[in-house]
Amino acid sequence: MLSLAETSKFIALILRHKPEEIGITLDEHGWANVDELIAGIAKTREFSMADLEEIVRTDEKQRYSFNEDKTLIRANQGHSVPVDVELEEIDPPRYLYHGTGEKYVASINEKGIIPKSRLYVHLSEDYDTALIVGSRHGKPVVFRIWANKMHRDGFVFYKSVNGVWLTKEVPVKYFKQDSFDHDKANLIAKKILEIGKTSESPAEIIEDSIIPEYGWEYVQQALFSILLDKKAGKRAYRLAAEVIWGAVLDGQKIKKKTTVALLYHRLGDVNDPCKDELIWSITAELFHLDFMESEYNPLKDEKILSKLVHYGLIPIEKLIKQ
Repeated sequence: MLSLAETSKFIALILRHKPEEIGITLDEHGWANVDELIAGIAKTREFSMADLEEIVRTDEKQRYSFNEDKTLIRANQGHSVPVDVELEEIDPPRYLYHGTGEKYVASINEKGIIPKSRLYVHLSEDYDTALIVGSRHGKPVVFRIWANKMHRDGFVFYKSVNGVWLTKEVPVKYFKQDSFDHDKANLIAKKILEIGKTSESPAEIIEDSIIPEYGWEYVQQALFSILLDKKAGKRAYRLAAEVIWGAVLDGQKIKKKTTVALLYHRLGDVNDPCKDELIWSITAELFHLDFMESEYNPLKDEKILSKLVHYGLIPIEKLIKQ
């Protein structure tokens, strides 16, 4: 019997590419009849409306949408079949990002970023998401897109309901390969861990020397790599939290959801989110919460749990149970 996660991928195949696989059709806007979809899937596996609702609600990529009375369903983007999913044209931010595998770089540098079998090129609003997308295709490479210049030059951008940016193509002159050096970030992580072992005030040393030398962006990535390492240990996680708190107070640009997700995964208590005052202080400051009164619990927040699913720290089944 397939898991809900595996069934979700099968539904993506049906609603984006091959509705005929189970003998259904999509209308001109990509909608499929829910009863027909369930019946088609149920021919080969046990499947119900409750299962479909659970998949739509908990899918980590938010791939699907129901209509108002849940009689129709469609994929939010990613189609290879010609449909109009009624996307709204939106002015893009200054930069967007495209993650891919290293094996595709030569072709992209020659032809630009094209949709291939899809109707649109998919772009991310932040580097980290693009990096995760790229890692699905081998060694990841991220391209930074000069989106606002493209828009000024007449290119149209859309944003799907699950936050993916879409455009028809990205010509070569509008992007460059992001030069972020992840080997450098890993080197910084090693230095941070060494300082943590040998110094009585490691956070202060990191704030006074490592951040000025390498820049906050690299140090933040180094701290994330420490928090992602299950072998690093509580002392290292605590040091990462102390450095992040200093950066929050200094007004550094913090990747909020990733930071809170990793800190709570390593140091948090699902039954008492305020128990660890340091990580609760970071969370309250980043999310503009009342430190004393808020009932917010990061470890029960689907958006935070989705980050942990993305990084492979928790199984999708844990997100589905929330």
